[in-house]
Amino acid sequence: MHQLAQPRRRRTWELSHLISFFFLLYFLISSSLRAQTTAPSDATFIDIAHAPAPLFDDPVYHAACDPFVIWNPHTSQWFMYYTQRRGTLDNPTGADWVHGSAIGIATSPDGIHWTYLGTAKGDHDLSDPLAARGNGPEPGVTWWAPCFLWQGDTLHMWVVEVDGVYTNWSGQRHILHFTSTDGVNWKYISTAQLSTDRVIDPTVYRVGDTWYMVYKDEAHGSHTYVSQSPDLENWTNAHQAGPDGGQEAPFTFYWKNQWWLIVDAGRSMRIYKSDTGIDNWVYTTSILDKPDGTRPGDNGVGHHPGIIIQKRGDNEQCLIYYFTQRRTRTVMQLAELELGLDGTPFCNRNKYAEATTR
Repeated sequence: MHQLAQPRRRRTWELSHLISFFFLLYFLISSSLRAQTTAPSDATFIDIAHAPAPLFDDPVYHAACDPFVIWNPHTSQWFMYYTQRRGTLDNPTGADWVHGSAIGIATSPDGIHWTYLGTAKGDHDLSDPLAARGNGPEPGVTWWAPCFLWQGDTLHMWVVEVDGVYTNWSGQRHILHFTSTDGVNWKYISTAQLSTDRVIDPTVYRVGDTWYMVYKDEAHGSHTYVSQSPDLENWTNAHQAGPDGGQEAPFTFYWKNQWWLIVDAGRSMRIYKSDTGIDNWVYTTSILDKPDGTRPGDNGVGHHPGIIIQKRGDNEQCLIYYFTQRRTRTVMQLAELELGLDGTPFCNRNKYAEATTR
């Protein structure tokens, strides 16, 4: 009996260690993404119930869009980066007011009261896009839709460069990589080699030891595409990730023990879920698809989502930043993404309207 029991104990020991290994692997996979989208422990809690509406209006051109919010530990402030469209451009021609844009920066000690800081500075025509030569009919180049993540003391930015200032929706569009130590001054690193030369709206995140970038590929039916990298520099295996076409601004995040992908579909924000966070996205619902907002400037469809997840106790509160548009004017707004009892996300943008209307 003793001779038979020993292998059984060994198998039990091996099974317990195997279970522990897979638990650790799951933890590393899920926490690796949460490190990119979840507010760090030293960040101030964002009291969404008292956030003003609109949340932010660019004081230069009044056309802030494409928000990305991230905590800057060096300044103990929230930074909001955005596309600074030229909404009040004199005598605009076609779509030129959407081009020639810099990357605007606003800062906040609490995530709800924002102060305009200026624009991102750096080489490769980042500081002064209109001074660049460009390939369009007007002087200059264009910067759109940045995304960010910290690695140690280095802040990484991936941002779209359009090779000119155009009156229509033409030109080459690439995603460039910059780094910074202060969040304001940037050094050009490289241009990502992705699926085509018509790619925009990146979001970079990690699953396990591999980095992934989701983006819109305009040359492939405006589908959401995904590429992967071991080092944030060499991007390979580009393929379609989202099941639908006609979408932009993909943002992948981990929340409530589930991988989510939210995209701007033009008339709504579509939400998908996946077991892997990479492929096999399944449509679940659409949000901010009706002009039903009662807060100032919030009575339009929501566009270009940015996600922050903050924890208080066992609760993971999901905040969604977005912009609304009226003609050439756009403003930033903040709402809460919640999970229904049936596991379907929903967003009531009027939840805090009484407290936030001003």
